[in-house]
Amino acid sequence: MKHSTIALHPASCTSCMLCVRECPDWCITIEAHSEPDPDAPEYSNSRRQATKNVLDSFAIDFGQCMWCGICIDVCPFDALFWSDSPMPAGQGRGELIYGIDALAASLPSARRSDGSPAPQIDEPPSGRRKK
Repeated sequence: MKHSTIALHPASCTSCMLCVRECPDWCITIEAHSEPDPDAPEYSNSRRQATKNVLDSFAIDFGQCMWCGICIDVCPFDALFWSDSPMPAGQGRGELIYGIDALAASLPSARRSDGSPAPQIDEPPSGRRKK
């Protein structure tokens, strides 16, 4: 598949850290925090409230990235995609680290590996897991 950059759908990212652990270049950085999950079902025998991870920051250093696509392949929640959009210009001199906003800006031209379009920034997570 032809690509120019990597796109992120922030609402689909569960901060599972699989992309960070599997990246051979260690060019992905994720920060997240836990908070109570209001959508979790209530169980009478639970001792504590269910929590979920909330994405605070997601960054890719394209100066180190070797464009292997492993991060896209291992993401179980379909949050990362190849995009045909050109990489946005760096924020500073020689800076090639892109955060959530820059990666989400590439979503309009992003596609899944099967060719279907990626969800847009205002769409909820697809809820589908890769097989």
